[in-house]
Amino acid sequence: MRAQGITARRSALALLTTAAAFMKRAPPATPSKVAKRRAAATPKAKTKRAAATTPASHTPAWAAAGLAHVAKADGGRLKAIIDEHGPPGYLGEQVAEDSACGALCRIVVGQQLAGAAAASIWRRTLGELCPRGFDRAQLLSRAEGDDGFDEETRSACGLSRAKARAIVAVCRAFAAGDLSDSLLRDAPGAELREKLCAVKGVGPWSCDMYLIFDLKKPDVLPLGDLGVRNGAQRFFGVSGHGKNGSLDAKKDRVKLEALFAPYAPYRSLASYYMWRVADTKAFNQKQ
Repeated sequence: MRAQGITARRSALALLTTAAAFMKRAPPATPSKVAKRRAAATPKAKTKRAAATTPASHTPAWAAAGLAHVAKADGGRLKAIIDEHGPPGYLGEQVAEDSACGALCRIVVGQQLAGAAAASIWRRTLGELCPRGFDRAQLLSRAEGDDGFDEETRSACGLSRAKARAIVAVCRAFAAGDLSDSLLRDAPGAELREKLCAVKGVGPWSCDMYLIFDLKKPDVLPLGDLGVRNGAQRFFGVSGHGKNGSLDAKKDRVKLEALFAPYAPYRSLASYYMWRVADTKAFNQKQ
């Protein structure tokens, strides 16, 4: 038992070391006497400019603790997967402060598509509607009629009528003030979901993807995602009420919530590793 405890502590320490390296938070070097004299002689303005060039970490503060918890939870079942794939790349990616509208439009485009196909159609959409980068006003200037865009534009983008309508609805919600970057950043989870799902074409899956990848919330369980359910079925060795024994988001919700319960309050991480188990790219995952 003592040996097992030592092994567990060493594993946790190794994981925290990996997470710290991932977050690029190296300890500051001890300055030499010469360096101290130079710093004292340096004008404050120059010191400020130098400090401003230091790259900021975009990794959430909970990441190291979350990885350690998920690796140890449920008897350490996920540790081998975590060791194999490392920390999720999305945790360290910078998310622009004014990106909510564009992020939601991208997520809507990715509904029910594999990662590569979703990325391809989003590139086509931007190329056709906003060639210099996402621009809500420019996108709305091309919108017309009940189908969002005319048939030629939809075809050039690779968008279905439903998705075209949805991204126009998202942009109009931001233009009207029903949604905003500050609201989505600061609103409690229940209110945020209510606001998002009030927009036609934005459902629970889109909310979950936004919460995980753009707001980097730690405890999201996206049971509506097929990749997460497939990974859970394979990893936990369970069957469900779906076709050919697959896990169904509604009929097997209780079973799935029980399987992921040990990983709370970091179920976003456990969900990410289900994508890895299923050998599929997590939505918006670049690596």
